[in-house]
Amino acid sequence: MNTRLGLAAVLGALALTGCAANAANTTTTAKAADRIGCATRTSLGSVDGTAAGGVCAFRGIPYAAPPTGPRRFKPPQPVRPWHGTLKATEGKRVCPQDRDQYSEDYPDDKKEYTNEDCLYLNVWTPRPDRAERPVIVFIHGGAARFGTANEARYDGTTLSTRGDAVVVSLNYRLGVFGWSELGGLDPTYKGSGNNGLRDQMAALRWVHDHIADFGGDPRNVTAVGESEGAFSISAMLATDHPERLFRHAILQSGSGALVHSAAFEKKLAAGFPVRTIAGLKAMSTKQVLALQEKMAEQAPGAAGGALFFGPYVDGRLVRGPVTDRVAAGNARGIDLLMGTDRDEMNFFGQMDPQGLDKLAAQYPAFFPPELAASKKRMVAAYEKDRSPRDAALAMFGDQGMRVPMTRLAQAQSRWRPTYAYEFDWSPPKGVGAVHTIDLPFMFGTLRFTGIEGGDEALAADRARLTRLSGQMVDAWTSFARTGDPNRRRHVARPVWPAYRAPVRSTMVWDLPSRVVNAPRDAERALWDAYPFGPFTM
Repeated sequence: MNTRLGLAAVLGALALTGCAANAANTTTTAKAADRIGCATRTSLGSVDGTAAGGVCAFRGIPYAAPPTGPRRFKPPQPVRPWHGTLKATEGKRVCPQDRDQYSEDYPDDKKEYTNEDCLYLNVWTPRPDRAERPVIVFIHGGAARFGTANEARYDGTTLSTRGDAVVVSLNYRLGVFGWSELGGLDPTYKGSGNNGLRDQMAALRWVHDHIADFGGDPRNVTAVGESEGAFSISAMLATDHPERLFRHAILQSGSGALVHSAAFEKKLAAGFPVRTIAGLKAMSTKQVLALQEKMAEQAPGAAGGALFFGPYVDGRLVRGPVTDRVAAGNARGIDLLMGTDRDEMNFFGQMDPQGLDKLAAQYPAFFPPELAASKKRMVAAYEKDRSPRDAALAMFGDQGMRVPMTRLAQAQSRWRPTYAYEFDWSPPKGVGAVHTIDLPFMFGTLRFTGIEGGDEALAADRARLTRLSGQMVDAWTSFARTGDPNRRRHVARPVWPAYRAPVRSTMVWDLPSRVVNAPRDAERALWDAYPFGPFTM
């Protein structure tokens, strides 16, 4: 096993954990849509939404044709206009995923987990007029295997009202349905391993075509992604003309280092247990999910079902390694804001403490050849003031999240203003600033489902945590409006300098928030010899 395998085990299990704690759908009891004029007309047809919390919410709008029948495992196709008025009053189906045991965390019946007609999005807007507000499009995480745009923690109400912005969230195909390369079975399916990415890009094109009808400005779109969503947006930075999709991008806990290599995708495809397209298409949704579970057990680097899908460098859509493409100016027209949570991998410890202890005991053996010369120095650095367990978590967090982010930030800072952050606040009775902990703050929901000790901390310190959330909402919506997180500051906070080496100014979100130059720079520098490219094994 090498360090990439260990990282894969942690990230895959982390994805499992992150999805297990999803909260309920945010569907609000439908009220009269004309309360604040929650109806609009698009070129596809009329749409009615609901009024709640000072916004109009439109839930369950199709952005592509159902990927079923002849469109199954194919790139997304345009949605057809509808007759009459679309009642967009509740979140639509969750894309098929293999965690039915957690379906009680969503209001949808279990059957909704096996309906492949799931390419829908949600829109929150102060008013569906022609005000040309900035647009924020959120892509959820979950290892491209789990999750939905309908989670309560992704409710866009606060971002929309506080930032006077239009907020969009979207579902995309998961697992085998959207991320398996089937070109080896049939050349007409070549590139199918990036169909989930194509779904996301189709949603962004839908936004460009129709968001003006909801009060948004199609020329001022910000793509925001967390975890797998951030990996996907990173992959888009390596496509041709990403500026046609969005003007700004925010990457939360994810960068191009975990976009798959073609070699890794080939290994996954080699383990595909179906040998013909006809055989695959003859399978029911539940049978495909069972097949996916089998793949999880046999995949390279899999540990306890830790299989994560995602975009890959196919040379056609994703043209090359993300950081290399960005450094060469491929995203020169896009402003970037990106960051990580201080203790990303501690989330894994909540799921499988014994497995983590076993991994930690072996982690010095995971070092790849590129770091052999500095192995002793790195182990000593990470174990200074840390237990072996915590050292392993810190190392995997740096390898998978933090250090690749600094590389990407530096690459883009040559072309456009780029901003970096680290989220440091953690619940006093929790296990650190873990993966996903920034989400309830930047959305303004303060929903801590899955964050150990979060609700207790909120009850004890609501005023200060609400203030921290306000700081982040202001920064995110300011960046979405102007490309500068400093323009809108309803809540006082430090000025956030742009990121450039060697200063590496980083906003640290905490109580209180502060700017730190080159945080943990000695550990970052230990990775200088490591080639953060497409993920491989």
